[in-house]
Amino acid sequence: MKNEILDAVNPASQQIFEHVESTPKSKLPKMVEKAAQAQKKWAALTYKERGIYLKKLKNLVIERAEEIAETISKGMGKPLVESYLFGVNLVAEDLEEYSEKAGIYLADEDVPTPEYLGENKKALVRYTPRGVVAVIAPWNFPFGLAMSPVITALAAGNSVVLKPTSAVPMIGKVIEKLFNDTFSDFDGLAQVVHGKGSLGSDLATTKGIDFVAFTGSTQIGRQLQKQLAENLTPSLLELGGSDPLIVTDDANLIRAAKATVFGRFSNNGQICEAVKRVYVNEKVADTFIANVKKEVEALTSGEYTNPSNDVGPLANGRGVNTLREQLQDALDKGAELIAGGFPENDDTLFWPATVLTNVDHSMRVMHEEVFGPILPIQIVKDDEEAIALANDSEYGLDAYVFSSNMERAHKIANQLLAGSVDINEVLVHYAVSGIPFGGVKNSGINRYHGKIGLQLFANYKGMVIDSGEKDTEALWFSYSEEKLQGTKQLLEQLK
Repeated sequence: MKNEILDAVNPASQQIFEHVESTPKSKLPKMVEKAAQAQKKWAALTYKERGIYLKKLKNLVIERAEEIAETISKGMGKPLVESYLFGVNLVAEDLEEYSEKAGIYLADEDVPTPEYLGENKKALVRYTPRGVVAVIAPWNFPFGLAMSPVITALAAGNSVVLKPTSAVPMIGKVIEKLFNDTFSDFDGLAQVVHGKGSLGSDLATTKGIDFVAFTGSTQIGRQLQKQLAENLTPSLLELGGSDPLIVTDDANLIRAAKATVFGRFSNNGQICEAVKRVYVNEKVADTFIANVKKEVEALTSGEYTNPSNDVGPLANGRGVNTLREQLQDALDKGAELIAGGFPENDDTLFWPATVLTNVDHSMRVMHEEVFGPILPIQIVKDDEEAIALANDSEYGLDAYVFSSNMERAHKIANQLLAGSVDINEVLVHYAVSGIPFGGVKNSGINRYHGKIGLQLFANYKGMVIDSGEKDTEALWFSYSEEKLQGTKQLLEQLK
């Protein structure tokens, strides 16, 4: 029986340019077993020794940057600038971060002990590897969102089996070669399986997987979580978002408009943390909307081979029907089209940057995740209304606030139900490798990036250590009236 073939398609021309053979499901158990053996050898290294290999991987990523960026852009249609900025560069920075700081982030942490335990006790938290980590990556950032959890897992002493996206299958081959050329001393430490979405769930539920890192839709993440519950497999789920942006009446309206357009239409709107809903104060709404319209009309669209193009096609046709339905629903309910609209024909994946006003929360564009270049702008009377509407969502990934008054901006930010909030900026929190990334509500479970993210890929081992010099302890047997009174005195001291 032949293995399924994955087609690599250029979304601009919609022509197939390469093929990748899928990994049979039957191979997964042996791959996981191999990963478990390699992990023992890898975990025996010091953080400094592991850092040498991570730096080697970083250098290979930099050396092959042009090939990696070209593979991303050809398979997705996105501008090369974005393939570098949100792909190659971020991965190189993550590798530098963890090669240097993993030992600091995962160092033993001393914990104070109660006085009644005596002076010879030491307590600490020790971070140990989880074991074999399955990473299931999405298609919208096929390199960056595959490599980031992989790097974190490896830095913490784990081995990894990665299932990259089938939508851009060639990136999986590029990553596989990076792994093979970096970790040849550790056969099976970092492996890649190629296949469609079902292979990801097969991998995640394979016996021997100790932790799962999944990035994708809330719907698929919820299904996966149910499967993982069977074996109580812990997980990181980075899911969807419907991220709000609030513009106050004292904001820099030119900056706010430019940021909104970048935050919505970069990667053609196919970003979980993209600006997906805007709430602008009624006092400045007309000026802000006019500024947004001007910025959108200045965008250039076309193939990635022209470095001056700002926006490419949609990466694939998977969500086109949903986009059409969401836009039509808004128009049917009274939304006003300020820019863009539907594509000129049904065959193209080039979707115009679209801006809507006169929207409300009865419309799908305001309460669903819109994974494409549609920007709805709702006018509000004050900050309180903006906050209430921003929080009126099943999602809570990221949020954005634009105001010239820092006290006001922080007050708004503190009330937003989101995993991250940027003030007078968009998207950049993901570029700060020390900040944990993830969401609340239906946007996911747990975080990665930074110290907190690295610790997630480790088991916490609590330890209490005694010198062992004394023959006995006051708390041990035997009991007596004197000991009973002593315990009562301890309680009195807590008053």
